[in-house]
Amino acid sequence: MPVLSSEQFTQEYKKFQVKIHQFVVAQNFAAKTAQYVDLFNQMSSVAPDDMKEYIQKSPEFLAARNQSLELMERIVALHQGLEALFKMDEATLAKTYGFDLAKVDEKIASDIKSAAILLHQFNIVSERGRKAIERTDNPFFSQTH
Repeated sequence: MPVLSSEQFTQEYKKFQVKIHQFVVAQNFAAKTAQYVDLFNQMSSVAPDDMKEYIQKSPEFLAARNQSLELMERIVALHQGLEALFKMDEATLAKTYGFDLAKVDEKIASDIKSAAILLHQFNIVSERGRKAIERTDNPFFSQTH
């Protein structure tokens, strides 16, 4: 899609807004973003002293915790960036993306893909952390080490 004139952009912007609205509703985007922000805040608010036993008994737990926190921070940043982009008015979007809605589509697709990849990584790392806690809490495991 070539760069549009101001009048063409206005026409295409209306269609773009409908497409964005449909995406936000269909994907429950605002709720997911709020969920990720809440999860990140919960994770980051746990005091190191509250994790002291797990940290001492399982260095793997600490590594998984730190990595999952970093991944969730990046997921939140991507979602909040997309929310800001979705809320841009016509003039701001035109100025930011040079009247090129194809660039906007590419940015959205790229950020959504990145967030999905990070979420997948987060789930894997979080599971490693849960398993490390389970091993630490298991009296039979701790007797063998």
